[in-house]
Amino acid sequence: MSDPETISLTINGLGTKLPTGTTLLGFLESKKLPIPAIVVEYNKEILPKGQYDGITLADGDNLEIIQVIGGG
Repeated sequence: MSDPETISLTINGLGTKLPTGTTLLGFLESKKLPIPAIVVEYNKEILPKGQYDGITLADGDNLEIIQVIGGG
């Protein structure tokens, strides 16, 4: 039986539980990720940064989060 207060999803290949109602932007901010320097693949689709707050994560979602690091 699943817990209605949490969702189960995969983030960078690892099973993760988050509170129901968590937005993608809320999750990224909670991890203190530098939003301008990351790329997010959400269920096999690269998302524009402007859509992060409009995505409410759900059971079974799959995220791949890549941080771009510049160098010279």
